[in-house]
Amino acid sequence: MNLAELKLEIIAKIIATDDVALLNKIQEIINDYESNSVVNEPMATYDRIRVFSEEEQRKINLAVQQYENGECISDEEAQKEIQEWLED
Repeated sequence: MNLAELKLEIIAKIIATDDVALLNKIQEIINDYESNSVVNEPMATYDRIRVFSEEEQRKINLAVQQYENGECISDEEAQKEIQEWLED
């Protein structure tokens, strides 16, 4: 499928849908693309900023505290424990 055919197929699907959530998502994607394409560099160069919820931030802070207190094991140790559990 070439570019023109792909565009026509997408346009036809957009015209055929009555799904407001889908249309809003498409609009959001287009708006994001347009705002990122103002810069003369590939979009992949610019990442979105992820804002954590209070609960997510609390869990991150707890994990960092546990790590700093030595309350963790290495990936190698975890894999060894998992293998032992699987063998039982």
